[in-house]
Amino acid sequence: MVLDKYREFGGNIRYAIILGNDELGTKLFQTLIKKSHYGIRCQGFYGVESDINDHPYLGGFDEFLDADLTNIDHIYVSERAPKYILERAIEIGETSLKRVKLLPEFKTEAIKNFVLRRYDAVPVIDVNNLPLDAKVNTFTKRLFDMVFSLFITVFFLSWMFPLFGLIIKLESKGPVLFKQLRHGKGNTPFYCYKFRTMVQNGEADFTWASKNDPRVTKFGAFLRKTSLDEFPQFFNVLIGNMSIVGPRPHPLSLNKAYETRVEKYAKRHAYKPGVTGLAQAMGFRGEITDYYQMSSRVRLDRFYLQNWSFLLDIKIIALTLLALAKGQKLAY
Repeated sequence: MVLDKYREFGGNIRYAIILGNDELGTKLFQTLIKKSHYGIRCQGFYGVESDINDHPYLGGFDEFLDADLTNIDHIYVSERAPKYILERAIEIGETSLKRVKLLPEFKTEAIKNFVLRRYDAVPVIDVNNLPLDAKVNTFTKRLFDMVFSLFITVFFLSWMFPLFGLIIKLESKGPVLFKQLRHGKGNTPFYCYKFRTMVQNGEADFTWASKNDPRVTKFGAFLRKTSLDEFPQFFNVLIGNMSIVGPRPHPLSLNKAYETRVEKYAKRHAYKPGVTGLAQAMGFRGEITDYYQMSSRVRLDRFYLQNWSFLLDIKIIALTLLALAKGQKLAY
């Protein structure tokens, strides 16, 4: 963040040229102007003279061959530029330590995350790559999950389970833990654990808890209001079918009701569900009564998976703790 601000004020600047004053080059030029915190200042275009627009024109492609590039750091080449220009740009990059970057001609608006790979001499673009597809990221996230969950288990669940279990048993008949099949990574069902907050009933898999729900016990209402009923899900994290942060898992019946109605709904199952998530941290939790509530959750879940970072996980955990401290109206 500090570096971005420094670049906006003119520090840590790199200078660039664009080979190809076409749609690809023009779009990049406009982006670099708008996103000044990238720290890249474009000096202008080399390209076809008939394509001149209101952007700085430095000359034709042949003039680029004799241009003085001493003060240039980056050379962006449109895929529409002649092949010999691309080859010359690569040669200059290798001999003069200039960064050469190709502007590919495909619709990146529809492809949020992609990685270019090589299978021997064959280039392959992985169009639905996510940050958590990288093994180093999954290892980092799993390591944090294990350490955090062990801490919660030792210092909280070790006394919560016997104390809450006794109160739950005294208040109503039934097991201490409520377990429910929910969809996890890759739509694989798993049993999600919670402290039981309702009297035993046959509607739990189909009817969400509502305000003043008669099925909720007095102690159960306290657990739900404080979100303490969710703590057994740290057992799920230790087992490995949940993470600390991720899209919240929904009952199978709820997924079935919305998977064809909400755009890209399945994307939220690209990774493990979480004890908390971005949607919950932003206030979307509890009972779902309409399409807007679900579509908003799914949009935030997709954003999280597409932009995952360890710092984002820490931020979501902090926002969750802040929301719990303030109290949430939808926690019932």
